[in-house]
Amino acid sequence: MNVTRIIDSAGYVIYGALAFLAVWGVYNAILLYRTLRKKTIKDPTALILQVQELCQAKKFDAAMSVCQSPTYWHTALAQLIAVALKNRGKGLAKTKQLLVTEFHTEVVADMENRLGSISTIVRMGPLLGLLGTVASMIAAFGRIGSSEKVNPNALASDISLALWATGAGLLIANPMMLIGNDFHARLRRLRDRTERQLQEVLDVLEPIEATRTPAERSPRPASSR
Repeated sequence: MNVTRIIDSAGYVIYGALAFLAVWGVYNAILLYRTLRKKTIKDPTALILQVQELCQAKKFDAAMSVCQSPTYWHTALAQLIAVALKNRGKGLAKTKQLLVTEFHTEVVADMENRLGSISTIVRMGPLLGLLGTVASMIAAFGRIGSSEKVNPNALASDISLALWATGAGLLIANPMMLIGNDFHARLRRLRDRTERQLQEVLDVLEPIEATRTPAERSPRPASSR
């Protein structure tokens, strides 16, 4: 029957969509862990000590150059320290607000978007698998109800294939759910560590900014000739 053939074709489309979901999930997971590894600095002690020494010597441009060097520029801590140094004249409260915005927009925004893709895969995997099972079962029972003689072995194979669709959906969703939860935990640890390490630099900047005069804090107007 034409309807049975259409349903069979729809079933294969669903299997193709499940395969695409699996590949898309693996791709996003690989990019997430690569990005997190780039944003994480294994030993921040050297960077923090360099920045602290340069800030105490009021060599802020040199401290920013250290943060923007190839060794550190891609890490979250160096990015945020550079923002803090660049905006040090705006006051500690304003600087902290800028750091929060910078962390969310420049450090974690892309990773959160990919986490959203993984969450979508977790929800869609079982639903697509169930849809594939239903479509294959409809096709199988459609052949039983037709006037054609049905081969029991072929029918059992069709039903087995139908059940595999649900199994494939669950097989995709479960690892993606574990990866999403693991990455959420790693992202929280990155945020907590970065905040703690950044505070060590802000503790050095605070007394330096407190001793500056209002004239030093305000930008100098351009002289007109």
